[in-house]
Amino acid sequence: MSDSPLAAGLPTPAYTYAEFRALVAGLAAERRTSGPDQLPGLIRFTQQNGEHLDRACAVPLLPALVEAIRHLPRAEHWVVLAEAWCGDTAHSLPILARLAEGSAGHAKLHVLLRSDHPVVMAAHQTNGKNIIPKLIRLDASTRQELGSWGGRPAPAQALNQQLHADPAMHTSQIVRAMNDWYEADQGQTLQQELLAQLQGES
Repeated sequence: MSDSPLAAGLPTPAYTYAEFRALVAGLAAERRTSGPDQLPGLIRFTQQNGEHLDRACAVPLLPALVEAIRHLPRAEHWVVLAEAWCGDTAHSLPILARLAEGSAGHAKLHVLLRSDHPVVMAAHQTNGKNIIPKLIRLDASTRQELGSWGGRPAPAQALNQQLHADPAMHTSQIVRAMNDWYEADQGQTLQQELLAQLQGES
């Protein structure tokens, strides 16, 4: 899209996955988080997310998706909007990073903090909200947007809405239930949704 804030090039600062992982670890050690809101809950989530990032690195990759990415018709840049405190990011970003790493050069992943890039986030909302993580796939040569995914797999989004609709649910209970869903799913739904998107373009 010509009016995309990403059309002119990748904004800075941008992180590789390894740099983002190091950022989360450093912030957790300093009892801080990314973004302007240094709230106790967000700092606690940042500390917990190190474990989630590590666990998600070990989930099995979908062979059909790995092959589809290795045979993309053009090189792509994968831009992911994220934050250190975001649990959904911690469960999904490592999978996207591993897929890009194994793409034989067909996909290169870049991580942008939502708080650093409000214009990019505003242009890529989900149902009118700044939901992360948000994957934006770009043609590496033309910067044309090819597709997007996020911020959660469809069943996780449905569960999140159900949990938030229950006034008796405390935030800690919601977070625990969402973590349980991601750990049971093992990244399979995210990968199936991304595969369906790529197959729909072929």
